[in-house]
Amino acid sequence: MKKKKKRKIRLKRVALAILLLLILSLVIYAISFLKVRTYYVYNNKYLSDEQVLDILKLNKKSSFLFVNTLTEKAIINKNKRIKDVKIKRTLALEAKVYVTEYKILFFDEKNNYSVIENGDTISYKYDNAPVLVNEIEDKEIYKKFLKKMNKVNLDILDVISEIKYVPNGIDKERFLFSMNDGNYVYVTISKLTKINEYRSVIDSVENKKGILYLDYGNYFVPKEN
Repeated sequence: MKKKKKRKIRLKRVALAILLLLILSLVIYAISFLKVRTYYVYNNKYLSDEQVLDILKLNKKSSFLFVNTLTEKAIINKNKRIKDVKIKRTLALEAKVYVTEYKILFFDEKNNYSVIENGDTISYKYDNAPVLVNEIEDKEIYKKFLKKMNKVNLDILDVISEIKYVPNGIDKERFLFSMNDGNYVYVTISKLTKINEYRSVIDSVENKKGILYLDYGNYFVPKEN
């Protein structure tokens, strides 16, 4: 009698487990037909919301169940615009897409492409990106320039209008930055990150217009009226 009871208990447990698996399978199957109702895109600077979703192949036909970070990371490995992505889904069938874009360092006017933080190039021009107006022929100097430009803050990149390579007899790593506010900055590669202090320097001279010399010192010469 004891053996029969044990067998009955085991059969009930197996039947219950099968039933639960069946219910779970049906739920997953039903969810797989649900579509994302709304997308929200965050942290994008260069790309529009629509461009981000297009790169990630996300639309109103996308399955809510299969919209996830893992899938999208496989997609972004094939592009040069989005560096990382995280997706959070809500019970309201919403997908919140948090992106990290590659920083655009400057637009190379001669070669007609933008240079991004890892040194790659993209055939896209962001309106607020600095424009490199001439060529840096020395490859080593160019590599050092890219490395330092990577350390320039995004808010400062936005106020640089043009970059011109202007070596002289003293320094082969000298540049002239034209700023959107009408000022100019002379700087060498070794001191390039000092341009991150640009706003505080201009504030200290009461927003006067002139030339900031960061190449051989750190001083501002206002324009003559």
